[in-house]
Amino acid sequence: MKKLYNRFFTNKNIFSPLLIILLGGIIGTWILATALLLLALMFMPNKTKTDFLFVLLLLVFFLGDAFNGPLSFAQNFRFVVLGLALLYLFRYRLIINNAGNYMLPFTLVALIISLLFSPVGVMSVLRAIAFWLVAAVVFKLYTLAYKANSQRTLDLIVLVITLYFGMTLLFVFLPGFSIFQMGRLKGFMGNPNGMGMLAMFCYAVLSLINGKNETTFKNSFFLKLKGLLLVFIILSGSRTALFSVLVFEIIVRLMHNKPLLILSLLTTVYIYLLINSFGFESVIDFFGLSDYLRVDSLQNASGRTDVWPVAWEEIKSNPWVGKGILYDDYFIKDYVVKNFGESPARQWGGIWSSYLSLLLDVGIIGMLVYVFFYLKMYIKAVDKKMALGFILLCAFSGITESWMASSMNAFTPLMFLFWAIELQPNLELKKQI
Repeated sequence: MKKLYNRFFTNKNIFSPLLIILLGGIIGTWILATALLLLALMFMPNKTKTDFLFVLLLLVFFLGDAFNGPLSFAQNFRFVVLGLALLYLFRYRLIINNAGNYMLPFTLVALIISLLFSPVGVMSVLRAIAFWLVAAVVFKLYTLAYKANSQRTLDLIVLVITLYFGMTLLFVFLPGFSIFQMGRLKGFMGNPNGMGMLAMFCYAVLSLINGKNETTFKNSFFLKLKGLLLVFIILSGSRTALFSVLVFEIIVRLMHNKPLLILSLLTTVYIYLLINSFGFESVIDFFGLSDYLRVDSLQNASGRTDVWPVAWEEIKSNPWVGKGILYDDYFIKDYVVKNFGESPARQWGGIWSSYLSLLLDVGIIGMLVYVFFYLKMYIKAVDKKMALGFILLCAFSGITESWMASSMNAFTPLMFLFWAIELQPNLELKKQI
């Protein structure tokens, strides 16, 4: 604990103003937070600004998932931080040698579709543009910081994740704070599934950083922190996050050993046939996990399968290009008002599938361009096993969560961050060579 404190203290020039700004946002909304941020940047040394904006951007996007309460200021403040980061990065030729530009084809397709067909208007256009803006800023900030001091940059990412989940752990034991929802941990997120998803992405990022061997943190610390994230995922009750992490671990670990991989695949087939023979619910009940996995809701994915046929019927009316970013949210809200009135069941609060949301928003053409981004990331990745594991983690998590269709949630920046780390060659290894 003392060593961890020393690391925060070593970077006090970053974390002290950051905490003051966040406190200002809690007290005086995003307006006071913006004023404090401008003041901090005015007096901050230039060599510190890149690291500071990088850390602030990550943390504010984490907090931006809170829709109400004292942290809700981050909903608006994240746009301010993104805008200021863009202005700052123009001096470093934002577009040149930026891997975030691989998101530009999708952004252009989404932008054209939104301009031509969206019933949402300007918000659809802005959110389409934000896909490229967020990617460009995350990739550029990380690249600049990493090339200036690779060890410090990776340490800062670990410290941000530690700070966020450390505070969440603290609030678990403090009475009077509403960080549980119907017995499931939601922490500072808008809902328990959001907590599980955030922990899932951070788990993958920490695994990648640990593999680079460039931080001052030991393997034992990474093991403990990842263990804590797994506990949070379990407490959140997010089945999607839990199984996505398992998929990630299986791919990353077993790709190193082809015979074991084949054996594991055969075992997986056997287990699948076994479950088919006895029934999935019976197997889960046998292991005593029926309450945690909410078996009574597994067959219809907590009501999501009630929504999916409705979304699919709408997709069939315009399958190739969709109707613009945010149309998925617009459509389901309009459908609910017309068919259920003001008190619909919980499952009608969204589409609950990235693939259906993307088809509604940008159609088949847009989805293919989105896949192009992942394909380029895999081709350029330094560690192919990590890259493949992360792609499958994203693909699996997208089945029952619509995070891929949003540019300004807490998860998309983490997806870009993973690829920014993955694509950057290990500087320490280059020095050894």
